[in-house]
Amino acid sequence: MATQQSETLHLEVATPTGLALKADAESVQAPSVNGEFGVFPGHLPLLASLKSGALKYRVAGKEHVAAVGPGFAEAGPDKVTVLTDLFVAGEDIDKAGAEKDLADANARMTAFKGENDTAEYEEIIRDAEWAQARIDVAVEASR
Repeated sequence: MATQQSETLHLEVATPTGLALKADAESVQAPSVNGEFGVFPGHLPLLASLKSGALKYRVAGKEHVAAVGPGFAEAGPDKVTVLTDLFVAGEDIDKAGAEKDLADANARMTAFKGENDTAEYEEIIRDAEWAQARIDVAVEASR
């Protein structure tokens, strides 16, 4: 007996504070550490490490965008699950606040005198990448 393929993907974004997003999407794009990837219904199983960037998804023909932080994504034929500490919908981003956060991270990076392979330096990089992701998503969401 043949199984019918779903025309949508059940998308869930989970954060430590709970489920941040739940949608039935026609497609999903996410920022992995190896580059952006896309998922459509019927996709083969996939597990990817995520970096800060734009999570794009299409619902009822309309594009949506959100900023996600580092984490993991698991995709399959009818579901995409994203696990991340950081998430904000594009329309909810405070672009001026993100620009200030990026300037602060860049100032901390300039003033940093330690080795580049320390946890402290990695935190600065992560903060800068998260701020830049929010700026990029805010710009895209305003189009």
